[in-house]
Amino acid sequence: MITSRISKPASFLLLTSLLVSPVRAEDFNFNLYINVGFIKVQSGTARIFDSDVLYNGRSAVRTAMEMSTDAKADRIYPIRDTVESYITRDGESLFFRKSINEGEKKVVETAVYSKDKGRFIVNMKKVGLPDKRDLGHATEWRESRIYDLMSMLNYARRIDTSGSEPGRTETLPMVNGDMVVQQYLVYTGNKTIKADDGKQYDCMIISVRDYKEGKERETLKAYVTNDAYHRPIQLDIPVGTGISIRALLK
Repeated sequence: MITSRISKPASFLLLTSLLVSPVRAEDFNFNLYINVGFIKVQSGTARIFDSDVLYNGRSAVRTAMEMSTDAKADRIYPIRDTVESYITRDGESLFFRKSINEGEKKVVETAVYSKDKGRFIVNMKKVGLPDKRDLGHATEWRESRIYDLMSMLNYARRIDTSGSEPGRTETLPMVNGDMVVQQYLVYTGNKTIKADDGKQYDCMIISVRDYKEGKERETLKAYVTNDAYHRPIQLDIPVGTGISIRALLK
């Protein structure tokens, strides 16, 4: 069923966005750790990288994240995920694709963005594999930009927390499967993180949250350097009941 919903722009943008210009080609490599209860096991690798591309004739940046567990972690919770987003240089989303291969879950989600009469439109589709069965599709529009996982992460990296107190929040509409949900980017303070390159980094912490069945849940916690570059040093991602993944810069 095709649905169309309009929401009012968020009224409490308490953080300011620091746009980094120009966009730089970047390539970050991480070690993956899988956490099950109190057990933490090094479990594979992850990579976040971008490149300059043309998308339907428009100059854009392709930002991608790849995660893959190794043979040891595959016995606990196998992951082969690829997420990619095509974004204009000023942060407007053009196309998003998320290929999820986690445990028994094998799904491809896509989102195609457009604009009409000043409104932002997204066509979303969710397909199950290997039979390509339709798991849901919808069209939504907003008066402000619609984000996805990668464009939201890029946005989070550009937040300027200068003078901000922990708890300050910014709200973004974000694609999630075949719907648009409100995501809350919460600045929770700073912390020194020791990465797997042996260096220590002063990081600001951005907690990404939403509501499911009336309960707040954290979908991502990003530790990015507290400087002009906001490089991602550590990402904590819940992936299943009692299971989470940590990506730590190597």
